[in-house]
Amino acid sequence: MKNCKLCSFSYFLSFLRFRKLFSVFVFSLIVTPLAVAKEHLDIRPYEAPDPCNSDIAQVRVTVNNVGSGGILSVELYHDPDNFLFKKGRTKRIRVPATEGQHKVCFNLEKQGTYAVAAYHDVNGNRKLNKKWNMMPEEPFGLSNNPEPRLGFPEFSDSSFTTGDLGADITIDLQQPR
Repeated sequence: MKNCKLCSFSYFLSFLRFRKLFSVFVFSLIVTPLAVAKEHLDIRPYEAPDPCNSDIAQVRVTVNNVGSGGILSVELYHDPDNFLFKKGRTKRIRVPATEGQHKVCFNLEKQGTYAVAAYHDVNGNRKLNKKWNMMPEEPFGLSNNPEPRLGFPEFSDSSFTTGDLGADITIDLQQPR
């Protein structure tokens, strides 16, 4: 009889040790990726926003509906023929994405006609993930907030002209469809 009680107690202790080890393992699976994700956001110094100042020529962009985690990328374009292509981009800003609204600013060398694209790079891989049909797979938006449609948007749908003190733009990120 004593041996059975001792066996039961021994099994109970083994169960408790297993449960503790299992809890530590699960906790590490949850916490480690969160810590690693914050440490490994590949945002380079030249991608930093300019300090916002309403007294100088800037494009001041407010981005709404940003989720948390990953990178918010905001891109300024000047070339209608190369809209949404690297060749037509004036500058790209990347900042860590946090829940809510972000404001980023681009200093302007000259007045002109521009368009802005923004997307939430949820996984932080430095690119806008796309579906098989080339439509965005991550939250995205354009200046003037044109209605989403099939195919690439036109520069004219998102373009705006800057004045002496630049322009203030608001972009509402849309969830992919």
